[in-house]
Amino acid sequence: MSNITFIFPLFNLSENDRLTKLNRAVASVEGQGKVLFVGKREDLDLVTAGGTKVVNDTDNLTYPAQVMLGVKAVDTEYFSVVEQDDVVSDKWAGCVEQYISSFNDDVFGYLPLTEVIDDKTNETISYANEAFWASSFSEELGFLDLNAIQDYLNFNTSGGVFKTKEFLSLGGLKTSMKLVFWYEFLMRALYKQKKIFVTPRVGYFHYSDVEGCLTDQYANTMDEKEVDWWVELAKKEYYFPQDRNKTYEEE
Repeated sequence: MSNITFIFPLFNLSENDRLTKLNRAVASVEGQGKVLFVGKREDLDLVTAGGTKVVNDTDNLTYPAQVMLGVKAVDTEYFSVVEQDDVVSDKWAGCVEQYISSFNDDVFGYLPLTEVIDDKTNETISYANEAFWASSFSEELGFLDLNAIQDYLNFNTSGGVFKTKEFLSLGGLKTSMKLVFWYEFLMRALYKQKKIFVTPRVGYFHYSDVEGCLTDQYANTMDEKEVDWWVELAKKEYYFPQDRNKTYEEE
C-alpha cells in the first residue's frame, strides 16, 4: 500500500533492548508503505533502518507531541502510528486497502483486531477491539460509535490507519493530554460523524508489560484518582477541536 506512512515515535532507544525491538517493528512493515521516525536527535542517530527522520527539538517530548510532529511531515494519504515495541501483521496494509476499495473511500479510519502479548513470556494475554464485532455492542456491526465508547476503554489505536488530511483538520491529538489522548480524539472524530471501522482480522501485535514503555510510565506515576480524572476530562473536551491545556493540578 504505497499511500500509507508508518510513524514510529521514539523514546530512550539506548535503554534495555529497545533498539532491537524497534528493528523488529520496522521489519514488520517492510514493503507495506513508507517509514517515518520522530524523536530526539540522540534517538534518531541510533536508527539504522531506512526511512524519513523528523527531529523533535522542542521542549514537548510527550507521546502525542511526537505523533503530531510525525503526522505533519507525512506526504501520503494515510498514516499509521506504530509503537516501537510492537509488531504489525505483514498483511495489514493489504487488508486495509481491500476495505478502502469496499467502502468506496467513505471511512476515515481503520483499527486492527489486536493481539496482546506478554513481553516476558511471549504468550497471548487477550485481544483488543474485538467487542465491536459483538452483536448489539455498537449501532453498526464493526464500527465505533460515540455511545459505545463512552463507557468502554478496552481498545487499541496503535496500528490504526487514518486519513492524514482529515486527521489534521479535526485537530489531531491534544499534546497537553496524558493517557487519554487517543480516546479523546476518537470521541471527537465520532462526534464529527467520521466513520471508524474495526477490521475482523488481527493486524497488530501489542507487547504488554514492557519495562519503561508509556503504559508502564503512567502506571508508575498515576494513581486511580488521576486516571479517572483524565478519562472524565476526555469526555468533556472532545467537543472542542483546540487543545485547552487542562492539567490535573488545576483540580
